[in-house]
Amino acid sequence: MKKVLKKASVRAGVKKLLLMAVIAMCHTVVYAQHAGIGAISQAQQTFTQYLSPVQKLLYAIAAIIALIGGFTIFFKMQNGDQDVKKTILQVVGGCVAFVAMATALPAFFK
Repeated sequence: MKKVLKKASVRAGVKKLLLMAVIAMCHTVVYAQHAGIGAISQAQQTFTQYLSPVQKLLYAIAAIIALIGGFTIFFKMQNGDQDVKKTILQVVGGCVAFVAMATALPAFFK
């Protein structure tokens, strides 16, 4: 009879321990979600502050690509190289890509 009572009390203790562990894990998950929401909103606000300078940087990079590409194309045309069309397409493609990224950037973070 004592063995049966001892097993029952051990099972009850294990059940209480498991219940306490589950409650502690749920509390931790809820707390982590609450802290995560604040961090995400703060990161979003910080990023929107840098949106305009990043756009201007992308436009500046596109301008630098256009200037350097223009000089490269001019020198290739003067030397009579055969791949001038390829270079023109690469320069124009690079400029268009950077301008498109700068234009589309705000759409991703609104």
